[in-house]
Amino acid sequence: MLKGAKRLIATDTLIGQGTVFEGSIQTEANLRIEGEFHGEITSQCEIIIGEYGVAKAEIKCLNLTIAGQLHGDITVTGRLIITPSGQLNGNAIVQSIIVQEGATFNGQCKMINASSKASNAEVEPINKNLDNKAENRKAKQAG
Repeated sequence: MLKGAKRLIATDTLIGQGTVFEGSIQTEANLRIEGEFHGEITSQCEIIIGEYGVAKAEIKCLNLTIAGQLHGDITVTGRLIITPSGQLNGNAIVQSIIVQEGATFNGQCKMINASSKASNAEVEPINKNLDNKAENRKAKQAG
């Protein structure tokens, strides 16, 4: 291997069952949540919330599969899948959505144009809302 040559190796990140993580995650790799997560996630790849996973989070990612519970608003520039065991309690901005029979979705959904992959005019007002919620949450935790 060449020294000095940087290569991005896509390594999956796992928050395992029995683990509670609180904070902010920014990743270029896939992420799977089987435990509990509180905070914010930004990913350029796929996020999977497993059947026993619980996330209380604001999420921005390419693709999202929910088989567990998600409480929070999401922006998905690719495909959102909510499986029969999945629960989404929050608003969604998505390009594509699949809600399988038995799944729960409590919130509003805004579809973004597939050709533009979410123009700034469509996503910016909702992202501002997500950012304001995150700031309010941080202020409550600090106070």
